[in-house]
Amino acid sequence: MTATDVIRYLALVDRRMFIIEHSGMSWQPEYGPELESIDQELVDLRKVIDAEHIRRKGHKCKK
Repeated sequence: MTATDVIRYLALVDRRMFIIEHSGMSWQPEYGPELESIDQELVDLRKVIDAEHIRRKGHKCKK
């Protein structure tokens, strides 16, 4: 997992939380597709995160 992956993940989570927190009465139709896109990218990045956790756990066990 690269620093770019981490930064992208955090930016996506931040944007998602902003939309959810602030959209209430000012919901705009474009938020729906944007949230879907964010969620899909987060799913993809989650796979990278999980693989990194497995890699690190395996590395610790070999010591």
